[in-house]
Amino acid sequence: MSSIAGINAYRFRIPFRRNVMLAGTPVSQREGILLEHNGRWAEASPLPGFSSESIDDVIAALRGDYNNKPVPAALSFALSSLVEPMPTRLQVPLNGLLLGDETQILADAKNCSQRGFAAVKLKVGRNALDSEIRLVRQVRDLLPADIHLRLDANQAWTFEEAEEFFKRVEGVDIEYVEEPLQDPDQLEKLFATTGIGYALDESLKGGNSLEKWPNVTALICKPTILGGRKAIAELGTEETMKVFSSAFESGVGIARIMQLAAEFSPGTPAGLDTLAYMKDDLLIRSPSVRNGSLILEEFAVNCESLERLLP
Repeated sequence: MSSIAGINAYRFRIPFRRNVMLAGTPVSQREGILLEHNGRWAEASPLPGFSSESIDDVIAALRGDYNNKPVPAALSFALSSLVEPMPTRLQVPLNGLLLGDETQILADAKNCSQRGFAAVKLKVGRNALDSEIRLVRQVRDLLPADIHLRLDANQAWTFEEAEEFFKRVEGVDIEYVEEPLQDPDQLEKLFATTGIGYALDESLKGGNSLEKWPNVTALICKPTILGGRKAIAELGTEETMKVFSSAFESGVGIARIMQLAAEFSPGTPAGLDTLAYMKDDLLIRSPSVRNGSLILEEFAVNCESLERLLP
């Protein structure tokens, strides 16, 4: 951090439209930190329940009071973003996100084709297997064949539960399942047993080696949690599919993730459809969803609601 002088830091809070479940806890608002340097903006907003650090850790690191610990990942993402100018326009293909109760999920699935999505993601591992299997089949039936269905279990299942789930969705076209197992060391065994592709998300935190997952289908890249450009550049190989994903950042953080997605994974639908869950944004003109893509046409920050922290 000492390599960037004259940095300004601000704290923000944005209410969610409705409570969002984060690691099993309902959260009513998103809190985070914006950084500004020479007119460039970036975001350092650890995600509660998922990030290794807290907002207080980011603030302590910015103030030089972090006891010689490594720079928090969210702050590394922000600092690496600050040295990059924003393009005047960005367009990234979008992975639609299906959230809510069953009625809402099915209604949104029906609209995915009209909205132009090439892929959609559905959360699993939260309810009884019977109901989730039925919902997955219903969603797949509503989607055209050319729209990929991605599932995300957030490490919810034992090996036996995952095996049962995959057995009962046999024949359903699923691109991959993110983190199906409580024990990621068994992912290769599950792949050998079921043949269904898996993606790594939580298992990437902490710089885990990928050697024990030779058949991984995709790496879910969350710069806020992984630590930004350097961490992502060193992740996997050029042949490994990288799917960029948000951690409920404001439009500032989303725009910076779009920048990385356009560089590292052009053409791969990204999981950045989260601004819709916020009541407001910190960009004067938020990225918009059009024809299956997220489009940024202006990168200007509204500073009125920000709480200055530094200098």
